[in-house]
Amino acid sequence: MGITEVPTSLGSSFIIKAFLPGFVASVLYSYAVMPNIPSSFWASIAIESKLILWTISAILIGMVVKLLDIYIYQFFEGIRFWPKFVWWWKYEWIQKYFKKIDNQLKEIGARKKELSEDDEKELLELNYKSSGLWAEVRKFPYNPDKGTYSRRYPEEATIFGNVLKEYEGYSERQYGMHMMVFWPHLWSILPKEQKEDLDLRGAEVDFLVYLSFIFLCYIFVGGLGFFVQKKPLIAILCIFVSAILWFLFYLISIQAHKSYGRYIKAVFDLYRIELAKKLRMDITDQSIPDDTEIKKWRKYRKYLLDYRK
Repeated sequence: MGITEVPTSLGSSFIIKAFLPGFVASVLYSYAVMPNIPSSFWASIAIESKLILWTISAILIGMVVKLLDIYIYQFFEGIRFWPKFVWWWKYEWIQKYFKKIDNQLKEIGARKKELSEDDEKELLELNYKSSGLWAEVRKFPYNPDKGTYSRRYPEEATIFGNVLKEYEGYSERQYGMHMMVFWPHLWSILPKEQKEDLDLRGAEVDFLVYLSFIFLCYIFVGGLGFFVQKKPLIAILCIFVSAILWFLFYLISIQAHKSYGRYIKAVFDLYRIELAKKLRMDITDQSIPDDTEIKKWRKYRKYLLDYRK
């Protein structure tokens, strides 16, 4: 799952990441499900009462969705709930997509070496094209062992999963600091303003992911609900619109996670030395780590995970 699940209060971050998606779900699902209750119960309720019910439902649904955070993320990452043959099909597609981009970058790099400074127009065109390709390829985890031109390679079956894998693996590759092990320690020493900023940024990302999940579920719940109500045209429209919104919010969440990941990386860059001092680790105060520092972080990780002294 993403590293957006940081400690929060029932403040603005809760409203963004839990209440708002919950409110959208409560309104949508009420019109798909409640009219099926006998005696026209839903139709008889005044709009003021519906608002109260929607608000209460929004809080409850939001809390449930928040509790399901890890499972929602793992589903979108392609880690859980996927049939094996679907996972392999999707992963092979991701590999082909990545290799196409990587080969294009390689061809552009070779072509730029052939050109002279006089070929200014073509160089500008190649630089413009390569900048877009680099932005796309950086969604994948850094892995120079695979021998690709970009020194990256897909590790998950979805773009979403690879984006998370890319920034979650940054601290381990750069400093030897495993993200999930040292993130709680880093979080505890961050200034209040930094915590609030990260909390809100994480809430915005979760908001997009949760909305995508809600519309994905509504494809089935809404479609079936309106079919039961004998409203086939509305049911078809519901399925079509929900599918578009699910995919739209999914795509937006990928870009949001890519941006959010830069801030997570920056926290490790800026605060790792301060954390080392707090942990009484003998680490040289330098911006670029040496092999000794990396080994120390990895040794300390084993101590925290396996209780090794």
